[in-house]
Amino acid sequence: MRRGSTILIIVGVLLALTTAAIAYVVLVRGAGPEPPSPATTPEAKVAVVIALQHIPAYSDITADAVGTQEIAESKLTNHLLAPEAVVGRRAARTILRGSFIMSDWIVDPQTVVQEGKNASLSITVDREGRSRVAMAFETTELRGVAGAIQHGDFVDILISYRLIDTEQELPEAVVPAVEGCPVLCPEPSENLVAQLLLQDVEVYRVGPWLMPTPTPVPEGEEAEEEPEEAQPIRSKTLTLLLTQQNALVLKFARESGASIDLVLRARDDHDAVRTETVSLQYVMTRFDITVPPEPLRYIPVSMSE
Repeated sequence: MRRGSTILIIVGVLLALTTAAIAYVVLVRGAGPEPPSPATTPEAKVAVVIALQHIPAYSDITADAVGTQEIAESKLTNHLLAPEAVVGRRAARTILRGSFIMSDWIVDPQTVVQEGKNASLSITVDREGRSRVAMAFETTELRGVAGAIQHGDFVDILISYRLIDTEQELPEAVVPAVEGCPVLCPEPSENLVAQLLLQDVEVYRVGPWLMPTPTPVPEGEEAEEEPEEAQPIRSKTLTLLLTQQNALVLKFARESGASIDLVLRARDDHDAVRTETVSLQYVMTRFDITVPPEPLRYIPVSMSE
């Protein structure tokens, strides 16, 4: 009896194992491959310029002030795409750290001058780091280098005065030798002096500012004429960049009746020079001009009418 029971148990175990093996094979072979999940294409990204530090309005944008950050292409609107597009240009407004820099937040200094608007955007400090102001100055063709002065040039400013000695003792009136002629009244003599007043003054712009904007051509129509090639600007009005103190000096010279001339410097000449005041005595001595007896009795007379 025990022997028969043992055999039955062994047969039952074998049947159970066989059934389990068959069921496993059926399940594995019957299951088909899972359908692939839909592939998601990642959205393209682009690098845009971002401010790495606070950039004050009207200041130049340096390379260390900006960097790049990637954003989804779908979010790209008016952003600039490369730091090279902003480095060396000027901020038209205050740009906070972490802000994406928009194209209308920056300006090109040369474009500002050429277009004749937003003058304050390109007023920079001088070579010694001193702040400057823009000052209008009116000249003539003769005194303004015959119209040769252009944007970005540098000039020296010369002045001359006619000085009268107010304490000079005048001789008595001279009675004319010919009867009927008026009595000749003595007049105080004038002394002409000339001096280099200001050096290496930058010409900000030639001509007026706020130039009119060309009328846009309606869509579908052609312009009547092709734009002419840019020609040098000739104008009597110059805008100079001066320190506040030198602006006062030029104002005084202009309003005190001085004769003012401009001389044009070479493009890369910014050296300061030392000059001497030129007077009649200086010219006579330097060039060894022979004078008549008692030279102080004589003064030069202008040959122009």
